[in-house]
Amino acid sequence: MIKTSLHRYALGCFLGLLGLLSLSAGPVQAQSEALPRPAELEPAIGFWTRVYTEVDTDSGFLHDARNLAVVYRKVDYNRREIEQFRNRIVEDLQVLATGKRTDLTLTQQQTLDAWPAGVSNTELAAAANNVRFQLGQSDRFVEGLIRSGAYREHINRIATERGLPVELGALPHVESSFHPGAYSHANAAGMWQFIRATGQRFMRIDNVVDERMDPYVATHAAMSLLEYNYNLLGQWPLALTAYNHGAGGLARAVREVGSNRIEDIIANYDGRAFGFASRNFYPQFLAVLDVERRAQALFGLLHLDAAPEYDEFELEAYIEADTLARSMGVTLEQLRFDNPALRPVVWQGGKRIPRGYTVKVQRNSIDAPLATLIERIPAEQMFAYQTPDVNYVVQRGDSLSAIAGRFDTSIGQLVALNQLDNQHRIQIGQTLLLPHDTNMATQTLASGPSEASTPELQPAVATADGSYSVRAGDTLSLIAAQMGVSESDILRLNGITDPHRIYAGQALRIPTGDEPQLTTAAYNSAVDQRTIDEPVVLPQTADASGSGLMGPPQYDAQIHGDRLVVQVMSDEAADDLAVEPDLSVSAGNELAIRALSADPSDYSVGSNATVEIQASETLGHFADWLDIPTQSLRNLNRLSFGQPLIIGERLRLDFSQIDQDEFELRRRQFHVAQQENFFRNYRIQDLARHELAVNENIASIARQRYSVPLWLLRQYNPGLDFSRVRVGQEIVFPVVSRDDDV
Repeated sequence: MIKTSLHRYALGCFLGLLGLLSLSAGPVQAQSEALPRPAELEPAIGFWTRVYTEVDTDSGFLHDARNLAVVYRKVDYNRREIEQFRNRIVEDLQVLATGKRTDLTLTQQQTLDAWPAGVSNTELAAAANNVRFQLGQSDRFVEGLIRSGAYREHINRIATERGLPVELGALPHVESSFHPGAYSHANAAGMWQFIRATGQRFMRIDNVVDERMDPYVATHAAMSLLEYNYNLLGQWPLALTAYNHGAGGLARAVREVGSNRIEDIIANYDGRAFGFASRNFYPQFLAVLDVERRAQALFGLLHLDAAPEYDEFELEAYIEADTLARSMGVTLEQLRFDNPALRPVVWQGGKRIPRGYTVKVQRNSIDAPLATLIERIPAEQMFAYQTPDVNYVVQRGDSLSAIAGRFDTSIGQLVALNQLDNQHRIQIGQTLLLPHDTNMATQTLASGPSEASTPELQPAVATADGSYSVRAGDTLSLIAAQMGVSESDILRLNGITDPHRIYAGQALRIPTGDEPQLTTAAYNSAVDQRTIDEPVVLPQTADASGSGLMGPPQYDAQIHGDRLVVQVMSDEAADDLAVEPDLSVSAGNELAIRALSADPSDYSVGSNATVEIQASETLGHFADWLDIPTQSLRNLNRLSFGQPLIIGERLRLDFSQIDQDEFELRRRQFHVAQQENFFRNYRIQDLARHELAVNENIASIARQRYSVPLWLLRQYNPGLDFSRVRVGQEIVFPVVSRDDDV
């Protein structure tokens, strides 16, 4: 049986947005009081309004990167011309910074006139280092506004249902111009531009399915992320900026600046990753709200894309894409367009559409009732298992083209299956998935299970006697992260000398001890961090032919800088030899910080060489990360043997063996591995708010009712002092569901 439901996205958004387009052309303030418009941001809002209305993607502005009221000139999008004008402006600023104000050349006078009267020499000297080019966006804005008609009613409905400001629906103007197939240079994907690490919290993202590419599913995820940011940071300007910079990064900004006012943070926060895009994210968002409301006056009457109507049904078996297309009576291209979350490998036949996937088909594309079409699917083509993966570890001297030739496949299939992009270079030691002969996994639902069936991935759980059986694909670092113990403790307890030589089926003893505890009278039952509990599962553009169908996509779009281009993997790039992984500590830390962008935990070292103890961390972990004996840390912190660490307290560290940056990298990588492993199997579906009653404790509720790990619970309650909970206090519990197909 295949579950079915009718899912319609009505045309009402067309009329609703026509109403938006007919508003007056005068100055417009943000509709919601939740979206304040500080006077200090008006110059930036005005600048972005000009970007979206006065210049298209064939031209742009040379301007000051800090004071956006200063625009030097408009120039065509020609790199040589841009650089020539930029150099001239820099030279003029350097002359003006000497105090010269008479006998100026024409360009010097024009440069000076861009600044307010009385500008100081110091300001001009600093400005010489801040000349920046911004590409125009007016044509892309209009294109995005037209595309938005297909999605805005759905977006607005989700926001309203959650009690969120409806203005959040304009955010894709900033992120992707409402392009559902957009990719960025930072590997953010889809209309809502999720990076993988953040997207996996709310969506399935793997080598078969990437729900970032489904604009409807991704809308739910975006609203969940924005709601999370708001609950964490308390104000919508911060929550929106965190969408770009990460909730953890904004939490750090608030701590360092000592203010939660967005204008103070924009003016005063100088975090290394808080660059031009992050500083301007909120002003840019306010600008697109203004431009959208005045669109008819600015661009004339626009006919927005109609929202398609879909029928949906959930697969209860694995099915080949071409089989499903034939059964539905639609082309493979149309089915692919309607289901953009399925990876190219599915359409190329390397993987089946997974069981549990909700298939969409446009109602105008089918010629019979959905139930009738579903009955056409041959029983012998409904498989019990996914086509299994075959892995290959990249060796020195390998190239993508050589690997493709060796295994009789194409570069395109390797790129699709492994989610590579045209900027990627394969690395020695990297594991690549290879296309698999589907004859090796042809068992259907009717034939029942067999010994050759592919086991589903389960999170690592130790048995009652404290042992764990190694599975294919396991590494010691992943096992340690999942179990909440250190690698060295596992090595020592099992007499292993080489951490790279473990094998499937090997029984490992898992050590106990030194976990952080929440040991108070009110909170006396700590969650066992050595296991991951099984979470509670929740119940379960118009076509030219005039048919009203949305047509199949013509290319995969990718955003490079400020331009949307076609994503291509060149043969030359495919011939690049595999390289050694980048071992730069600073680069590694930047990647880890990005992967933890939604995590508000503070993993940095304080000026007094102490850190805040986080969930899942043990004294053994800290000793490993510092390359010192555990006893040295006990002595330094005056801890007796067996005395637990307390989450939220500070631990003094000894940097005699490694430097602070290396320690922070190791610590962050541990948490990245732990969180990636969890979100490989689980999705956050909802939030539950619980008021503590007499004799309740948080750990028991988390473990028994919601089955969430303590580190995730703490992320949703970052200001909570676990040692001082009180009756009636509200705790936010993330409600998770398991993806049984992963």
